[in-house]
Amino acid sequence: MLIAKSESIKTNTFKLGICLVLPCLLLLLLMINACSPERKMVKRFLADENPRHALLIAPQFIYKTNLKEETFDSLKIKDERLFDSVLLANTVFINKIQDSLFIANYMLGMDMELKRFGFKVYREDATTSFMEIDSNAYFINLAQVEIEESYYTTREEVLIYNSEYYHDHQLNAAFISSWIEVNEINANTSNHNVYFSTDVITDYLDGEFVLDYLSNQVKYLYEIDTLKPADIYNFAFTLGRTYAGYTFDLLMNTYLKENLPEEKLSGKYWRYNPELDNLFYAVDDKFVPLEN
Repeated sequence: MLIAKSESIKTNTFKLGICLVLPCLLLLLLMINACSPERKMVKRFLADENPRHALLIAPQFIYKTNLKEETFDSLKIKDERLFDSVLLANTVFINKIQDSLFIANYMLGMDMELKRFGFKVYREDATTSFMEIDSNAYFINLAQVEIEESYYTTREEVLIYNSEYYHDHQLNAAFISSWIEVNEINANTSNHNVYFSTDVITDYLDGEFVLDYLSNQVKYLYEIDTLKPADIYNFAFTLGRTYAGYTFDLLMNTYLKENLPEEKLSGKYWRYNPELDNLFYAVDDKFVPLEN
C-alpha cells in the first residue's frame, strides 16, 4: 500500500507540473509572436498618421449569366442560336437585377468601409482633386463584376437514436465574381495589379428534423425564402464592405513585404479588424492576385 501511495504522489506531481508548464509555454509563444518583426512592422503600418486616399472607380455595367442549362431539356430547345436568349428569359432573378442599383450599393459599401479604415475617399467626379495628391493615394477600380445564376446543393443532417437522417436541397444561387485593380497613384509600373474574389448568396433555408413519436418516424420540415433582387442588392453592399477590408489588408501585407527581408517573413497573410483593433491571419478571406 505504501508503494502504491508513493507512485500516486509521483503521478499527481507529474500531472501538476504539466498543468503549470503548458500555460507558461503558451504564454511564451504568444509573447514571441507579439514581438515578431512582422507584427512590429504591421503595427508601424497601422500607426502611420499620413492620411491614405482612395479613388473609387465603378464599372459601367455588370455581366450576367444563367448557368441552369437543364432549361434546354425541359423546354426541348435544340437550336444553339437560341440558347443565350432562352437562358436569360428563364431565370429566377438575374434578369430582374438593375445594374445601376447593384453597382451603387456595391460602391457605397466600399466607400463606407474604406472610411472606417481611415481613408479619405474620392469618387470619379472628384478625380481632378485626387490627381493633385502625390503619395499615399490609390486607384481602386472595380474593373468587372459578373453574376452567375445557378444552383447550390446543400445537405441537412442529424443523428437521432444512433440513426443518421439527411435531406438534400437544391437552392437557387447567385455566384458573384469581382475583378478589382488596386494601384498606387505614382507607381513606377505599366502593369495593372488585378485581384479576384468570388462569393455566393442562396435561397434562405429554414428547416429542422422532427421525430413523430406517434408514428415513430422522422420528418423534415422546412421553408425556403426564394432569392430576390433585394437580397442581391443588399449582398452587393456587403461585398463592397468586405472587399474594402481586403484592399486594406492587401496594402498592409504589401508594406510588410517591402520593408522586411524575405528571411523574416513567415509567409502568413495578415488581416486587421478596426473595430476590435485586432490582428489575425487570413485563410481564404483575401484577394487572389491575377497574373498580368
